[in-house]
Amino acid sequence: MLFMDIITWDPKDTEEVLSRFEKWEYPQGIEVVSEWDDLSTCRHIVVYDAKNSEAYLAATFPWRDICYFDSFPVMESNACMKCLADIWSQMPV
Repeated sequence: MLFMDIITWDPKDTEEVLSRFEKWEYPQGIEVVSEWDDLSTCRHIVVYDAKNSEAYLAATFPWRDICYFDSFPVMESNACMKCLADIWSQMPV
């Protein structure tokens, strides 16, 4: 399932975050779609496919001491509209 994480950290921890990220490799079971850095603040955004909850934990747990994660399940808009149309068509009137 696709997720979007908005990862934030305290500005005082920027050097440590950058140092860790330089060496970071996503664990098995996480396939990154894309990543972005917010140029105005201490925030990193990543969209990825998590194969299972163990992969999600392996990707986030090592950062919990220094970063905050807001994770959201996401779906491309066209796929979402099709899914919703299918669900609505099966609902009793």
